[in-house]
Amino acid sequence: MNGAACASNCDSKSVLAECANLMAWHDSASPRFRIRLRDAHSALSQKETVMMQQCRRCEQNLPLSSFGYGGRSRHRKFCHRCFSAIVNGEVFTMNPTEADTFMARLEAGHSLRMLTGGAGEPPICSADAFRKHCELNPEWGTKALALVEANSKSRIMDGIVKRTTDRTACNQGHPLSPEIIARMQAERRYDHRWCEACARRWQGVGRYFAEEADVIEPPANVERLTLSGGSRFLSTDDIALIESWLIKGASLRTLLGAWDAIRFRLALKNNPNLEARLRPIIERNAKVAVVVGSRKRRISHCKYGHELTIENTGIKPSNGSRFCLTCNRTFAGAPVTPQMLDNVERGLLTGMSVGDLTTPRDGKRPTITYAQWRTVRRTRPDINERFMRALRNPATIRSFMSGNTIARVPGLMLAAAVDFVRSDVPLYVPQEGDYEWLYSLTPRYLQRSARDEIVGDLFLELVERRVDRAGVPACAKRMIATYNKENPVKAYGDIRAPLPLDAPAYLDGTMSRVEIVSEGLWA
Repeated sequence: MNGAACASNCDSKSVLAECANLMAWHDSASPRFRIRLRDAHSALSQKETVMMQQCRRCEQNLPLSSFGYGGRSRHRKFCHRCFSAIVNGEVFTMNPTEADTFMARLEAGHSLRMLTGGAGEPPICSADAFRKHCELNPEWGTKALALVEANSKSRIMDGIVKRTTDRTACNQGHPLSPEIIARMQAERRYDHRWCEACARRWQGVGRYFAEEADVIEPPANVERLTLSGGSRFLSTDDIALIESWLIKGASLRTLLGAWDAIRFRLALKNNPNLEARLRPIIERNAKVAVVVGSRKRRISHCKYGHELTIENTGIKPSNGSRFCLTCNRTFAGAPVTPQMLDNVERGLLTGMSVGDLTTPRDGKRPTITYAQWRTVRRTRPDINERFMRALRNPATIRSFMSGNTIARVPGLMLAAAVDFVRSDVPLYVPQEGDYEWLYSLTPRYLQRSARDEIVGDLFLELVERRVDRAGVPACAKRMIATYNKENPVKAYGDIRAPLPLDAPAYLDGTMSRVEIVSEGLWA
């Protein structure tokens, strides 16, 4: 095949040269003859271009005869000389052009998964070739690995921002206005204080709006005021004394007792001008009391050292407390994939607890992190109900049905199984090549249907967490022995496979072998 290609290549070159000579010699020929020569010359030039190929290693344009054939009768990407060098042990990862392209795409923000074919795009090289290239070229590798790590974090952050801002309602289910949605897209973040319904809910307590108050230091060691008694109405001196302490920053709960507070509210009701003058001061002091009285409000940094500025502080809608947005984004985890949700559901169906799913085991990552578990249950009610219906562990069911659960489904009642048995076998995650591995554990003398049946039973044992991967070979031996016992390959009547007593005694009769035995014994 290669010789024929080389011969055709040489013939095309000679014919091409003859056509060029004819065109040079016969300038005075007829126009029709010159047109035919020009067409033949262009056709041979295109044929010569098609029959050339560039070697991936040496980057030279060589004829097809310089390349061997690989799988499916396709030409290899390496010429004979480069292919021989690679076969003899020379390491090849990327050529200079591919290395420059790889670095340029890394600098453009592409991830390693995109460049190695993991994201469905044409790969430049494999991940192993990239790591080997980094070992062979330390300077290039240091820069490339730094860009890979930076691009990975950047893409994760972009995904978190997209997941955070791609919403139409707050965590409590209140619909967001178009202005708030536009603000989220512009600032690439979401603040719980933007929800007007949640803000109105916490306005009376003052936790949301305490930051907007003029925080002053209230007077220390304020004692209850002793007001004049004998009447339900306060005197002018009593009202002046209360007003003086309110201006200093003291709250009504600190100044007045229960009866004096009722008397003061009655005075405000009877005097609208006094209420209009003191009501803003009372509300301000209430907010200041919440701010000063909260221990966490006085903390300026989180426990990991992040400053709790306005941009880096979030408010929990459930209780109005603050949290660090940087830590929340860091520990929220990567987006949850459908495969991860299926693995969690299978684990719950087989009796695993939440701790088993969220705890790393044997140096491997957990099935789902607790932050991902909490976020999914709070933000996706359909997945939360799906998880709750898959519960089998009694302890987990009691935790889900308690009042302290993360997200309870109204009207859903769960009952624990009485015969539940806890298993410490890890969750089985299907991997590529598992069917071939399980099929290789079955003997070849069995029929295809029998081997498929044993493979199916092994797969059920793995999925239902009755056996782990290390115990599969022993389990396969037990299943094969059971199958051979139930379906012996020896002829019936042999010492290794005796006939049962209820088998027909004769081929053309209905009498069983037990009847013959009884006749022989009792005759």
